[in-house]
Amino acid sequence: MFMFTGGIKRLTVTLLLAAVVSISSACAASTSTIGQAAKPVDPEQLKRVEFLNQIADEMYKQTMDGQVLEARNKLKQMSDQIPKIQFEGITSVEGLNALTETITQAKRVYSAASYSPEEAQMAVAKIRLATDALTHKNQPMWLQYYKVLQNDTAALTQAVKAGKQQESIADFGKLSQHIAIIHPSLLISRDASSVEKLDSVIVFLRKNINSQPMIGRQVETGLEHLGQVLDELFLKNKDAIAFVPITDPKHPIIWSAGIGLIIVSVLSFVGWRMYQSGRHIVPIKHSREREQEFGD
Repeated sequence: MFMFTGGIKRLTVTLLLAAVVSISSACAASTSTIGQAAKPVDPEQLKRVEFLNQIADEMYKQTMDGQVLEARNKLKQMSDQIPKIQFEGITSVEGLNALTETITQAKRVYSAASYSPEEAQMAVAKIRLATDALTHKNQPMWLQYYKVLQNDTAALTQAVKAGKQQESIADFGKLSQHIAIIHPSLLISRDASSVEKLDSVIVFLRKNINSQPMIGRQVETGLEHLGQVLDELFLKNKDAIAFVPITDPKHPIIWSAGIGLIIVSVLSFVGWRMYQSGRHIVPIKHSREREQEFGD
């Protein structure tokens, strides 16, 4: 009986060590693959980015209300703010380039001889989502587009399977437009190589949908790949943790609670196994308060 109890104890220690080693490995991988997220950011720079986001929000509202002159002034204000911000640790070089290019494109739209409200709304939507992505790394607004893109993909798939090329071209146009709106935000929030996968799939789909005749089988294959890429970018699959840092320097308490939750889970499992093995084995108990602390 003593030997059996000792074996359970050794198993408990082994599982705990395994959990700690796994966490440590994940931390190391996170630091190496997403170094920028681990670097401390100057609070002053964060304030400037927040101010940039505020300007973008005001510009968005003014554009939607038809206040073109006021929105154009906000755009100029944003352009003036960009050189004053140090983006190291906030986004990558590709993300910064995407932001500046988005603002440059918006300038062309707002300064055009023939102002287009539709183009302006699309331009300001890109900017609004991009600045939000800078200030909300964990839950940026562009993540809400997942359902939209799913619906676009489903409609396109149905049209392709029915062999309706013109309808497929129209549906692909909607899909491409929605992806274009979040594209700068993707480059700000995700690794550039992951966004390149999405770009490659879109090029592949455009080529095969517009071919004469449409190559339906190739398009269907491309749509399957598109679903996989979108799941990765929107963190919908089991490998999604590779895209985000496992630690959050802004919320160390949450990180500590996460470690505690893993440890409590391991101990609870071992305790349950001991209880199942016989009455002579005493299960590990936890106070309700302790479980709630880690659960929260």
